[in-house]
Amino acid sequence: MTQVFLCYSSSYGHLLEPLRKLLQTLEFKVDVFDGPDIERPPFASFIQRIESADGVVALLGPKSPPPSDHSAQGDLEPAPCPEQESVYAAGREKPVALIVHTGTRVPEAFRESQTAARFDFWDASSFLTNAHHVVKHLLDLKRRIDLPQGTQPFLYTNVVLRNRISRTGMLCREQYHEIIPRIKLARFRHSLDTGFDHTEGARIELVSEDAYEIEATLGGDTHRVSLQLAERTARELWYFVNVDPPLMPGEKLGYRRSFDLRNYYPLTQAELAERARQPGFPDVYKVAHRLYYGYVFDVHAELDSLELAFHFPRKVQVLSYRAIALLHGTRQVNDVETDRCSLANHLGLAEAADASERVLSLKLPRPLNSHSYVLLYEPG
Repeated sequence: MTQVFLCYSSSYGHLLEPLRKLLQTLEFKVDVFDGPDIERPPFASFIQRIESADGVVALLGPKSPPPSDHSAQGDLEPAPCPEQESVYAAGREKPVALIVHTGTRVPEAFRESQTAARFDFWDASSFLTNAHHVVKHLLDLKRRIDLPQGTQPFLYTNVVLRNRISRTGMLCREQYHEIIPRIKLARFRHSLDTGFDHTEGARIELVSEDAYEIEATLGGDTHRVSLQLAERTARELWYFVNVDPPLMPGEKLGYRRSFDLRNYYPLTQAELAERARQPGFPDVYKVAHRLYYGYVFDVHAELDSLELAFHFPRKVQVLSYRAIALLHGTRQVNDVETDRCSLANHLGLAEAADASERVLSLKLPRPLNSHSYVLLYEPG
């Protein structure tokens, strides 16, 4: 069970039991010094308790009740004990949830890192009005504590990339990313590209400037997402996904995008042979004296699950298929990872008799960072 150290001052000791019960309801194990400030042992004795906790919850209010006519100006000095303990915890990079009495000065260590939950510590109705903010703040703390270890600013739990080719010659490229940030984040950069193919026939062309959609399918009730097109070349289009309000550490967001493009994938052997004669056709697509074509995804961040897929019209024949894992930048084949990609439970072609399309997919758990994954097909 997640353990937190609860910092507070006896000047608002009436909040101790309600907060302790709330934390226990949210499945926290609570460590707290239960006594008046004047009986507190030296601060050094609390260091070990803070170090052993998974996180800290700090009730930050003044050392005595403020005058009833005091306005919320942020000029009340916090009681020394919870301030000292919470600042120490922040310095040790412990996750901290601040719950602040309205009008209390927040230590400099927290002014940029989080927005504290606030209410009047001496007004029961104020607590009831703001209880949902307190609960959310504590759940945010739990998410931060439960984040998997890592050095990167975020973790992708799932990435799905689909290429839907219609009978009319349009390509709908669908991209889905599911993310958990370790720091506050408000923008993500992505691209559409032609992979390794640098021939004249491979081009990223939207059918119109607004031929895209975006939505948050996980976390969309609390975050809005928008798409902003950025720089582009004939073979690559960059864009930003903006998140409002920004994601806080431990929050989870899933966002889907779809783009209507002019199809550049060859669907017959004759089309592929013509493409292969053009300068810039990748050698990786030539396997055992046979021509393949494919989609490439570069893994640059921690990723739990990856799916790459082609949705072909039913009339398109697929003679064979394969998947290759390459060291990013060098294009050197990682034989062991390629063998894993080729397992039947990861790579396959679905051809249901009652479906209007054939689906070739690579579904891979825990792909390797700094690798390029290539899903290849040989058209008929």
